[in-house]
Amino acid sequence: MSHKTDAVTWWNEVGKNYGAKSPEVRKWMLDSNNYYLDHYSINRSQGAKLKQNYLPPTK
Repeated sequence: MSHKTDAVTWWNEVGKNYGAKSPEVRKWMLDSNNYYLDHYSINRSQGAKLKQNYLPPTK
């Protein structure tokens, strides 16, 4: 499964403002509408191409 919006991108733009394991972050991660079926090897290569790292939470 792959995220429709990359998890790293979402975290760096939105999620880091709520903090790790916050209700808002958990809600986004558990929402099935944020995913689509994809082969795991394609998902890995797409993530590597982003060249992004998770930023630390602001809270």
